[in-house]
Amino acid sequence: MTDLASSPLPLDDGGHDAIKGFAYQFDKTLLEIIRSPRQRLQIEGAQDLSGEHYHMQIKNRSGKFYLSSIGKAVRKMFSQFEISRHPSYILHCHFADQTPGTSRSLNTDELDNLLADQFHTVDKDLKLQFLKSFSIHFSEDYETQFKNVLDCITSELSAKDSTEALSYHAILHAYLRNLVLTKPLGSRWVGLNDLKAAVKEAQSAIFTATYVTYCGYEKYLKMVRRQYLPRRVNVPNIERLFSFECTQETNPQDIAEAVLHICERYRIEENSPVPYFTFRGKFDDRSVKASLWEAGAYFNDGRGYHGGNFRMEILTNPPFGAARIKIVEPVQLHDLMTEVRFKEFHDFFLVEKTDSPIPVPRPHHVFLESHGDLIEVFR
Repeated sequence: MTDLASSPLPLDDGGHDAIKGFAYQFDKTLLEIIRSPRQRLQIEGAQDLSGEHYHMQIKNRSGKFYLSSIGKAVRKMFSQFEISRHPSYILHCHFADQTPGTSRSLNTDELDNLLADQFHTVDKDLKLQFLKSFSIHFSEDYETQFKNVLDCITSELSAKDSTEALSYHAILHAYLRNLVLTKPLGSRWVGLNDLKAAVKEAQSAIFTATYVTYCGYEKYLKMVRRQYLPRRVNVPNIERLFSFECTQETNPQDIAEAVLHICERYRIEENSPVPYFTFRGKFDDRSVKASLWEAGAYFNDGRGYHGGNFRMEILTNPPFGAARIKIVEPVQLHDLMTEVRFKEFHDFFLVEKTDSPIPVPRPHHVFLESHGDLIEVFR
């Protein structure tokens, strides 16, 4: 039986190794996603990474390999194996004294020692089944894996050179980190198309910032106006949602006038859908509603004539005639988008852009210094 007590405990390398460990995990995740273009993989779920036929723990260690170094990872995978007899449980790891590309398994005594007293009541047959499904894969160090990731990004995401590959790498790390921080456990699924979309969206944001900085805001607005020239606006039955980021300095009359111009542009034929509008940020949307009402632009906000409780059916299928404008509160946005099939999402932001709660085919993000600028864009 292996004597774990005689195995020296791994040294605590502090925050540097912890950060490097997460980077190593994200790089391995990117490699798996890029190399499996037809799959969507789950990150930071029950395990560090899960695919259709495997669950994986990913560890990067600068020291030598000892069984005590992998105890926590093995126990976590065994706990899941009790619930889900998945075909394969893999510990992907790097240790300084292990040759990359080699692998090993555990014997019964080693597993018993790693599980310790935590699983003393577990049936012996279950342990034997786990040993058949479990393997340790020793891999390359952080630097080598990082170079491999850049090579994959260059070939599969069409980065022009090493500099662009590095920028894509930073974008994708930020995307994965945001996914882990904002999505609940069990819903963090990623595929190659998601990575491509993240890069494209970041490129758009970089282009906007660069254009405004080097070409000037006036030229940028002219470019935006060209993008919104009325080319396909008469197509019927296309649902559109317009989102306005608002601040305490926002002029509600500017928003009201911009909303009216947008309605005139997109609400031409009687059979074309009424546009939806939503206002987000630290802002009282009642002032916008008051400005719209004063301008004679009657709206439907799902609350009926007397400002009662919100009802989705009143907003989507009003029983009292069609209003020129539909207004939805941010808290109701996700529910609305599960009922109405939007084809376009337009985000007009002052500080920070936002994404549609549910993906749409044609999202647009437009930076503004003032909502009054939209009057010129849609004039």
